[in-house]
Amino acid sequence: MKRIGRYEICGRLGRGGMSTVYKARAPITGRVVALKVLKPRDEIFEELVGWQKLKQLFLEEARIMGAISHDHIAKVIDADLDDETPFMVLEYFSHSIGDFIGEAYRVEQDTRPISIPRTCMYVDQALKGLERLHFTGIVHRDVKPYNMMITNDDRVKLIDFGLSRVRGEESLAIPGMQVGSPYYTAPEQMKDPENADARADLFSLGVLMYRMFTGRLVSAGPGDTLPARRFNPDLGDFWDGFLAKALAVNPDDRFRSAQEMRLALQTVVANWQQDSAGICRLYSPPEVTASPSATALRSQPARLMYKDIRQKLDLDRFFRPLHFHRHQLHIVSPHMLLDPLTGLYWQRQGSGFTLDWRQACDYVAHLNEQRAEGKSSWRLPTTEELLTILRPPTVERDICLDPSFAPTIHWLWSADHCTKKQAWMVDIVESYIGRQDIDGSASVCAVSG
Repeated sequence: MKRIGRYEICGRLGRGGMSTVYKARAPITGRVVALKVLKPRDEIFEELVGWQKLKQLFLEEARIMGAISHDHIAKVIDADLDDETPFMVLEYFSHSIGDFIGEAYRVEQDTRPISIPRTCMYVDQALKGLERLHFTGIVHRDVKPYNMMITNDDRVKLIDFGLSRVRGEESLAIPGMQVGSPYYTAPEQMKDPENADARADLFSLGVLMYRMFTGRLVSAGPGDTLPARRFNPDLGDFWDGFLAKALAVNPDDRFRSAQEMRLALQTVVANWQQDSAGICRLYSPPEVTASPSATALRSQPARLMYKDIRQKLDLDRFFRPLHFHRHQLHIVSPHMLLDPLTGLYWQRQGSGFTLDWRQACDYVAHLNEQRAEGKSSWRLPTTEELLTILRPPTVERDICLDPSFAPTIHWLWSADHCTKKQAWMVDIVESYIGRQDIDGSASVCAVSG
């Protein structure tokens, strides 16, 4: 398949039971978009339900998304038919919460625990998106990590409304069809999806929040879930009541609305921050004893295969360093840092905007043309060099230490690639290495010897 409608297909992004999502380029502008095409995985399912009903479901999703404009809900750019097959054109995102936590095909596998401030920021944003949906009478019914995208400026956007239900409209329910995703679906939605209300979405978000805090899913049985602080001591006991209410089996025991849950979250976060600030009086950064010399770090770009990178870079199963370097970055100027242990100069503010990988290379060439900070030897850092600036994602780092780099920077491009279509990047917030589509976006912090 080369084209769908007027759009040039660049590759497949994912496939679900009802549809397939492709990366595509728009004509004339060349803008990268996501193309969602009605394409049932199971032909028998299509025969049982009927093409017209599936088509009606698909176009209803496009109508729902197209009618809402909100910072935390993905936009439908266009919708059309290609030889009687409906498709919709969506914003393209290169990051999702699923990638962020490292959720695998086997969902029950443990995932990467996420820092408390970042988890709360994303959950707060998701709740704002759900507030908007629920106000309109829409229950999403499939809130899960891969249905929550992260924009270039670090905003969560809800996607995939194919299973949503709209208040006051005739149901297009398919008998026997499971609504929602295992592990994230509220108990009452599993039993009776057509009568599940907005509180089912809050349960799903509570499951995600617990997973981001702990790297684990909640237990299947009522009352079996251990307090999150058992797996993440940084939480303390502030979160027990909040998570217990979000994950209540009986919907009447949960938060009554997304707004109520969001306001309660803000209160808990404020109390946790105030209590955690006390640890800073006792905290002293570890002494810098040893670090690789400048010559020990690879400075030339390389191709690093996914199957090899953990061993080559000494990473754990979550692609975090097994041993963090004890760097001591010094501020040389408002725009530059120096690590005396490696002899490397780093851009402190970075590019100031996100770029795709090709543009990142162009940006470095621009720095050298301009002799930024009096240097003409700027380049993209290798993954080995990027590892030296990562700090362990602990509460002490988030509460007690000033960030070395601009706080708006999240993902940084490396000079290393994985395949022809993917390069390696580093998340300096959560301190892990990941692959990214070269058409995706990240910031640039160039380095110089």
